[in-house]
Amino acid sequence: MDTDDKGYMITYDPIKGKCLVATKHFKVDDVIFTEEPFVSCQFSWNNLYGYRACNHCLCPLETTSENIARLTNAAITEVPFEEYCPIKDKTQNYVQCESCKVWYCSSTCLETAYNRYHQLLCRPDSNDPLHYLEELWRTMHYPPESHNIMLLCRLLATIELSASPQQANQTVSNFCHRTENENEHLVHKMLGEKFVEQIEQLRFGVLKSMPVRESSQWLTPTGFKSLLALIGTNGQGVGTSVFHQWTNNCKKHLSSDQMESFEQFVDNAYEAMEQVVGVDFLDNEGSALFQEHSSINHSCFPNAASVFDGNHVLRLVAIRMIEPGDEINTSYIAPCELDHSRHTRQKYLQYV
Repeated sequence: MDTDDKGYMITYDPIKGKCLVATKHFKVDDVIFTEEPFVSCQFSWNNLYGYRACNHCLCPLETTSENIARLTNAAITEVPFEEYCPIKDKTQNYVQCESCKVWYCSSTCLETAYNRYHQLLCRPDSNDPLHYLEELWRTMHYPPESHNIMLLCRLLATIELSASPQQANQTVSNFCHRTENENEHLVHKMLGEKFVEQIEQLRFGVLKSMPVRESSQWLTPTGFKSLLALIGTNGQGVGTSVFHQWTNNCKKHLSSDQMESFEQFVDNAYEAMEQVVGVDFLDNEGSALFQEHSSINHSCFPNAASVFDGNHVLRLVAIRMIEPGDEINTSYIAPCELDHSRHTRQKYLQYV
């Protein structure tokens, strides 16, 4: 049991495994905790299809107009109230890796990424084995995406470059708590009928692409299954859509007279996006591994929600009253998968 004065503790249940339990009262909209990920990564297909995001923190690098035009296949090209676009004054801060030319929202993100993992994953040569590995993954895992092999590669690179590889390996081990049979079942479910052949293709692809020394334990057949099961079950979807940020900004600043035309535009945009890409692409840009958040279990009637405010930093927010001793739960199912009403869409944009 891990307890302190943070307002929650991590406990262990023989059936559920880890649980997050409140130790104090939380009101609706209270922030239970804020957490940066151990590692995060944009989805491979999103990157291929032109969604521009910071290579480290996943914050959007496209304007609201560019985002909506892409998601509607240019069915909508003019967006009202563009003054509330959250990135309109930040584009001058964008920087590229000088070698591989990937984009970052700032020099701070570029430096952080380089020190943590990017110096091992920077591959300007399009024929590099790492690019073939990503293409191999895409042939096995079609959109809508929920996992990414590159998250696994960043995880390994983070261990290799860590000031304390032993501690980094222990952090990963804390995520990997399932039995070998459970891992095999999860990987089978994730990769499908040919999973035995595919898992070995992926493992050899990583071995060929990555200089491993400190993280070699994770590239044995058993260790690799553990990592695949880890990204498949603990990978938290990260929503950083500029569209939802713009929507929230408009709600805060528009007059009652302006709200009617704004809501009509949002409804029309939703309908156009559903026609072109579906709601799964609306606010699901990548995935990340969070240590604290990985202790939270699913509930169909959750009392908390994961909120992202434009980058990969997660806020866990109470959406119902939580009393000391209550287990803190979130829903693993996006509300838009259950109901496409205006009310649900608005709630979805608020709590993603």
